[in-house]
Amino acid sequence: MSFSEALLRVRGQLAFLLALVCSTAVIIYLEALDAEARIRDQVVAQVAVTGELPDRSTGLSKSARDALELARSDFERDPEVPLHQAALLNAVVLATANGVDTADALLGDAGRVLAMLEQGSGQQVRTLAPALGLLATAVPELEPRVLALLNARAGVFE
Repeated sequence: MSFSEALLRVRGQLAFLLALVCSTAVIIYLEALDAEARIRDQVVAQVAVTGELPDRSTGLSKSARDALELARSDFERDPEVPLHQAALLNAVVLATANGVDTADALLGDAGRVLAMLEQGSGQQVRTLAPALGLLATAVPELEPRVLALLNARAGVFE
């Protein structure tokens, strides 16, 4: 058997080894890129230069602003309706996540709903428990007040 005949017989194994070497080289190259670190460095550089985080989707920000305005108008029209209260709390969470409006204005909106709930019934608090949980998660400075309200009025966590 000559050398060329031997190469013909092992061509499948040679193709497999060549593919293995190429795929290993590609994986090592991609691991070396560390795309997350580059993205992180770009965000840090942008924050250092502009002082602001990169803009999110303008469509989502506009939707958050529209939802906040609608929830505010519904709540002003009839603040006793639990649906309007929940909508305003959820709109505050969405606006907080998207940087819509000032923190003081958003805290004021949430504070008005919380003040009404603190004077209202436990059943109303129980109905709004999911929205209150989201609010406490998104706005940590309101967490103690929300937890006290949930425990005292509705016994949600008892």
